[in-house]
Amino acid sequence: MSTAVKKNGNARIAVFTLFFCFMTNITHGFNPSSFDKMDKTHPHECVGCDLSGMDIDGWEMDDSILGDANMRGANLAHAEFESADLHGADLREANVFMVVFTRANLANANLSKLDLHSATINDANLSGADLSEANLKDATMLGANLSSADLHLSRCSGANLRFTNLRKANLRKAALDHADLRGADLTDANLEDSDLSGAKLTDAIWTDGRKCKSGSIGICR
Repeated sequence: MSTAVKKNGNARIAVFTLFFCFMTNITHGFNPSSFDKMDKTHPHECVGCDLSGMDIDGWEMDDSILGDANMRGANLAHAEFESADLHGADLREANVFMVVFTRANLANANLSKLDLHSATINDANLSGADLSEANLKDATMLGANLSSADLHLSRCSGANLRFTNLRKANLRKAALDHADLRGADLTDANLEDSDLSGAKLTDAIWTDGRKCKSGSIGICR
């Protein structure tokens, strides 16, 4: 292959790479000034900011205040958001691998279709949050508030949902097989076509308000 052909090929690759990066930034609308504002505050604060596409892999974001922020497509892998305020935030398409949301306020946040596999979400407020089609397999959500949350078509197989508040939650067609729901409150929850095979339901409050007997598995007895 001639040197000229190689140079032309490299030039085409460079142009394609720049175009791809440019289009990615357009898609996520990353705002450097918003990121800079958040980065300079401690705890980090940027209410309603455009932080889409940002990369904070492994950051400690404890007590951060990011209500109504656009974090769509952001890389939040391994980040810690303990006691953070993320109410109303848009987290769609974000990378949340091994993220920690313990005691975080995620009320009315959009987490639809997120892969929260093995995430730690203990004692978090997810009331009214959109978790439809989310992957919550083996996630730890001990004592979380999921009242009125949308978990339609979510995958919660093996999830720890002990003592969670699921009052009026939409769990239609959700996979709850082998989930730990002991002591959970399912009052008025929509469980239509959901899979509860192998789910632990001892002391759970069923949809009709009755308390499930000890040893209830898969069905409230």
